[in-house]
Amino acid sequence: MMTIEEISMADVKEIAVMENKYMYAPYSLTVLNEMLKNPNCIGFKVVEDGVTAGYISGQTVIDEFNINNVVVKENYRRKGYATALIEKVIERCKAENIKKLYLEVAQSNEAARKLYEKMGFKFSYERKKYYGNQSALVLIKSI
Repeated sequence: MMTIEEISMADVKEIAVMENKYMYAPYSLTVLNEMLKNPNCIGFKVVEDGVTAGYISGQTVIDEFNINNVVVKENYRRKGYATALIEKVIERCKAENIKKLYLEVAQSNEAARKLYEKMGFKFSYERKKYYGNQSALVLIKSI
């Protein structure tokens, strides 16, 4: 069974491992610890049978929310976990009267781009060579 829970300090090491395995520019353990201490940052994890299968993190700036990372372990993908995590963030944002969500996605990450498009995120602009030789697309969703 899948559940979604808020990330706690006890989750930081496991999240750092996922960051290092799946992200182009992973957050360090120190940065992850500092983010969790920041009251403007939130994070959720998706848990299946006691295993953290993925997580989402981000930060509120006034009435906007920037999604920093959405990561789902490879063997848990295509089960709707990323969608569930994003929906949980949207639910929290609505409760806090946040009007817009932002995120960046690597131009080559077609699976993530399709997911975000399906969820109503719209292209805003491109950050050329943001991920080394590859561009990041900045997407926005009004809620």
